[in-house]
Amino acid sequence: IKKDDIFFAIKGKKNDGSKFLKEVLKKKSSLIVTHKLNKNIPLSKQIKVRNTLNFLSECAKDYRKNINIDIIAITGSCGKTTLKKLLGYSLSKISKTYFSPKSYNNKFGVPLSLLNLEQNKKFGVFEVGMDKKGEIDFLSKIIKPDVGMITNISFAHIKNFKNISEIAAAKGEIINNINKHGSIILNADDKFFDFHKKLAAKKNIKVFSFSFNKKNATVYIKKIIKQKNMFKIIFRINDLEKYFYIRRDFKSFLYNILATLTVIQIYFDVTKLNKNIFLNIKSTEGRGDISKVTLNKREIYLINESYNSNPLSLTSALQNFNKINVNDKKKHILLGDMLELGNHSKKLHISMAKEINKISVNKVHVIGNDIKETFKKIHKIKKGLILKNDSELNKLIVNNLRDGDYLMVKGSNSTGLFNHISKLKKINTYAL
Repeated sequence: IKKDDIFFAIKGKKNDGSKFLKEVLKKKSSLIVTHKLNKNIPLSKQIKVRNTLNFLSECAKDYRKNINIDIIAITGSCGKTTLKKLLGYSLSKISKTYFSPKSYNNKFGVPLSLLNLEQNKKFGVFEVGMDKKGEIDFLSKIIKPDVGMITNISFAHIKNFKNISEIAAAKGEIINNINKHGSIILNADDKFFDFHKKLAAKKNIKVFSFSFNKKNATVYIKKIIKQKNMFKIIFRINDLEKYFYIRRDFKSFLYNILATLTVIQIYFDVTKLNKNIFLNIKSTEGRGDISKVTLNKREIYLINESYNSNPLSLTSALQNFNKINVNDKKKHILLGDMLELGNHSKKLHISMAKEINKISVNKVHVIGNDIKETFKKIHKIKKGLILKNDSELNKLIVNNLRDGDYLMVKGSNSTGLFNHISKLKKINTYAL
């Protein structure tokens, strides 16, 4: 809380924001919205409402109706935050752009982000998440996007759905709330592309698409050329060609560039973009960022994929790790559980072993319960350690990794891996 901020005191399952009103006042906030007044604070500083979260959502909805800003809303099973950051960064090079912080994509983060959108901006870029049916519909009704985007459909949060088709339908809810004369951007390589395209046709929403190599997409990759320490990527955008330079040809990163260019071509001439605009993009923490960590006088390369994990994001991370050339050094992977997969968990964890067995890696270590199902099916030569707790994780790094080795860490956020790796990085580290 900073001076002149408005504070919404929300009552949650574990905590109640109204307990902190005195501290908020000390920070010189301009106004408090609460379901429970504090008698020691002037009434002129407080607004009492029945349900603070509902009031926050209604305020955001009304604010959206009264601003003339182009809103882009991204949903999909994985990669929303990374894409939002790339798109927001790219648009900010062209025009005044705001994009929501971190992973602010739920019933708290979306209205909060929208209310912090300054009226002098031309674009606002938001991500919309869900873990059950109806949430995308609720949040996109608040945002009312001019451009919606569905990046991909995978098994994330499937514990609340019967099958992946239900997830696709829930993600498709965003199409219902796109503004008149708005557009939807779809991944032409996703198996639910035709399904979402038909939903858009029913709503008379214009469809743009991106693909790795399908020539009928709005934007696709025509050629990838290796040049010394970078790659030259030639894109076909409508009927034009444009190339950009990037450091690594990771497929997930290329998909994000494709999606970004598909948005930009709606509003601008992409041929005028700087060819180096994507060259020095830094990975978001926990989503593929690479750091050099010094432990016991040894330097190891830490690839942090620990923010979240589901079958699609894990497959993507493995493919990216496979592309990294380590010369005579060793490559290690530490995997935690993929959570929120419900009855599909065992089957999906087993299926990941097939992806691991395809790639070049020396040892795979695991920590968790369901991930042991993956471990059972990994080729014997690649099997590392089964860890029981965080202290064993530290021992793994100290005892099993040699100077110059690489370690990729991947697991769902709730496993605690992200927090553990974040603490480890603070010891003695620098980003690459």
